[in-house]
Amino acid sequence: MGKLNARRGWECAEERLKTVTNPRHRAVMETVRDHLMAEALADFDLLLSTLAPNPEYHFWVDGSGFGAGPKGLAAVRAHYEQLYVERRHLCEWEIERWVIDDDTVVTEGWFDQIFPGHVLVSRGLDIDDPDAVYAVRVRLLILWPFNADGKLVGEDSYINGTMLTPDNIRKLHPDEIPDGFYATA
Repeated sequence: MGKLNARRGWECAEERLKTVTNPRHRAVMETVRDHLMAEALADFDLLLSTLAPNPEYHFWVDGSGFGAGPKGLAAVRAHYEQLYVERRHLCEWEIERWVIDDDTVVTEGWFDQIFPGHVLVSRGLDIDDPDAVYAVRVRLLILWPFNADGKLVGEDSYINGTMLTPDNIRKLHPDEIPDGFYATA
């Protein structure tokens, strides 16, 4: 299949930015792009620079407690630290749809998130190789709300059902593992 492209989300944002002329819309789109880039590159300073002082995340995911997610900067920071520790921050997101207004950006597309096998085992999944690397594929829609300063006040994430089900999980061939995965181990 080829190597998963962890840059894809922000590349999609760069493409969409080429068509955005409204200054406010460009500003919020650039924040989304920077946020996606920071997640993939594990650039914690850039990531935090995209956030408002008191962000709230809501994960509207079956099996994850509807509306659950970190609330407040300390909890959001801990959420991302956990993503980096578990090496789940590398994702390929083919963003197919963008809706942009002054206060919200909406993104939707197919999302492949990297999961080390041992992390899936720790979440109760029965997989064949805890030392392998897997991709979890879902259809993802995120509402990205902004404050007046163009900073993210949170994320509202919706997926097509339950995330960690056998139908959504695929073991990756070593050639598919994105650049940077082992560097963050």
